[in-house]
Formats: sequence, structure tokens, C-alpha cells
Amino acid sequence: MDGGLGYTRKFGTSDRPVFQGYGKDIQLVQGGFGLDITGLVVGSYIPKGTPMIYDEATRLAKPLAVAEIYENAAANATTYKIKKGSRLLVGSNFSAVPGGAAYPITAINTTNSGYDSVTVGTTIGALNANDFVYGSSATGANSGSFGGVNGLLYDDVKVESGKSVSIVIRGTVYARRVPYSAGLAAALPDTIIYSQSR
Repeated sequence: MDGGLGYTRKFGTSDRPVFQGYGKDIQLVQGGFGLDITGLVVGSYIPKGTPMIYDEATRLAKPLAVAEIYENAAANATTYKIKKGSRLLVGSNFSAVPGGAAYPITAINTTNSGYDSVTVGTTIGALNANDFVYGSSATGANSGSFGGVNGLLYDDVKVESGKSVSIVIRGTVYARRVPYSAGLAAALPDTIIYSQSR
């Protein structure tokens, strides 16, 4: 199906809802956005509900790289175990909270079947299993930033050149089914509500 602007679009393959309601309960940014695939793995999938950064001038949108901590890490840790499936890259600024520490990833080891190991040159402090981490747009001791995150992905999308995506700017989303932290919720428009319902 055509998604406008000369891009192609496919709807998601997951049957599990992440947004509550339908129709007028959910508001999308008018018009489609081209998926910015810079740094993404072609052929991989980005799930609906992923935090996105869209630019109405360029009509491009890109996902915020997010992950969850696999197991507790000490206050002096420089290697963190994260759950599989993240889009963090070597060189990404690894952070856990906006305004907190954010330092470049120097290595990512993916050889373990259960988790990936992310190494940073400087610790970002103690973290607990299931904590939210992300790729910050800035680096430094107090520089963690979501880099202008401003919406959520409406449908699952396969990473390919020429894909179009729709971005949610108003609606209620199940927090337990998508990447979530209190800091992320605060950074997004207040028209996006995270429900703790299961």
C-alpha cells in the first residue's frame, strides 16, 4: 500500500494492541514520514509504540535507540548486560535518565544467546534489571538527552529503503508493552498517556 510521498508502507504483523481505543482516540501527525534508516539494520523490524523523532521540515522520522537492562549492574560498572533486540550501536551515547550520565559505547558483544554486553569508557552508575536505557543525543556527566523525541510509532515497520511511517502524537498506550520510563513519558507530548493497565 502507498504511504504518500512516494514511500511504500506495510501494516504491522503483531496482533497484540499497544494503543487503547481506535479512530478518533488516536491522533497521527498529518501526512506520512519517510523512515530514516541511517544506522538501522535493513530487514529488521521496529515495533509499534517505539519512541520516535520526526522532522516536519524533512518529512523524515527515526526511532530512539532503546534497551532494557538484563541484570543488576554495580555503581562502578563499565559493562552492562542488556536484553536482546536493541538498536544501540558502538559510538551511541549510553544513558539511563535525561540529565544523567551519558557516555559513548566502545564495544557491544552479542555472542551470548540471552543478552548483549555493552561496554562504555566511563560508568553511568548502578542500574537494576529491567531498567530503561537509551542512546542519548549528547554526552557528558549530566547530558543525557532524548534528542527531541516527539511521538510514537503507530505500526510495526520493516527497515527498508523507501518505507513510510505514521507517528502518534495523541493517545493512550500500554506502558508494559512498549519501551517506557518516567523520563521518557515526561519528554513526550502530554497528549500521549502511558497506562499501567495490563
